[in-house]
Amino acid sequence: MVETKVLRAAVVGLGLGRHHVEGYAANPAVHLAALCDANAERLAGYLAKYPGVHGYADSDTMLAAEQLDLVSIMTPDWLHADLGIQALRAGAHVVSTKPLTTTIEDAQRFIDAASATSRHLMVAHERRFHPRYLAMKRVLDEGLLGKVFYVELDYFTNKRRQFDATPWYKSAENPRAAILGTGAHAVDLMRWFGGDVEEAWGAGNHLAYPEFPGDDCQIGVFKLAGGAIGKVTQTYASIRGTGEPDLRVVIHGTKGSIEDEKLISLDFFDGANVKDVAERQPWRAVPPIQQEASSHRATIDHFVDCLVHGRDPQPDGREGARTVAACLAVIESSRTGQPVRPAQF
Repeated sequence: MVETKVLRAAVVGLGLGRHHVEGYAANPAVHLAALCDANAERLAGYLAKYPGVHGYADSDTMLAAEQLDLVSIMTPDWLHADLGIQALRAGAHVVSTKPLTTTIEDAQRFIDAASATSRHLMVAHERRFHPRYLAMKRVLDEGLLGKVFYVELDYFTNKRRQFDATPWYKSAENPRAAILGTGAHAVDLMRWFGGDVEEAWGAGNHLAYPEFPGDDCQIGVFKLAGGAIGKVTQTYASIRGTGEPDLRVVIHGTKGSIEDEKLISLDFFDGANVKDVAERQPWRAVPPIQQEASSHRATIDHFVDCLVHGRDPQPDGREGARTVAACLAVIESSRTGQPVRPAQF
């Protein structure tokens, strides 16, 4: 019997990185070898919980000391590219939290480094691994909606408490645009459901969250490949907060629609015409997908499984870069008042 190599993994950044630490620790194909965080107290807490794991205050020292097969980059957004490229050049495959980067130039550097080192680069767009959105994608893939012509996602959040506890999110030195920060979840799902972005229009305002350094409410309207229209709204100071579901989804196709957990399709009514079904609006529930693991754990399991079996993990660096480009097009359009064609990857 051929023995499967156990992959040595590390996590850089132990805030959001806690999800990846737990995922690696629970995966039998992985040995959690090292953790890296500049916060000594937080690092010490993790090392106490995971005895035998090596701790480091900086990634330079960690990468020089450890022979790593895969590294999770879970740091503030503007650090992803430099830290990820460093790990790729040290021989590790890399999964980066979203957004992949904050600029087109960094996205291209990141992708080029993965290609030059023959290492895999994945973006942890974990909503693609969440059963709620997997169920919607299955409905689309089965053709129950027909040809999709409209995709809308609204992410109405209140981030004040989170951003007060973790101030880099509202750093004036490295501003985090709402549509590219939290909104990258929704933009990525819109692309996954509706297709690549060909052109974008944007608008924003800065009325509800004055302590945030930029627009705290942003909207993007997108022309998608294949002709569909997409729309994403992101707020950082909605009073409704983060009730469930925090991300509102509406998808319309030529023979069906999804509104959150509700589904309607002509396929459910033999011989019925569109007018009759539309008048009756006989909604059903979107057939659920059962999944024991969290979306973060499922992301890690997919990454590891692809590496073990020689497959390309998805979404890869180029997919992550396309989402970044779509978000940046909204930001540029909001500034100029003109439509913007996003950079292509």
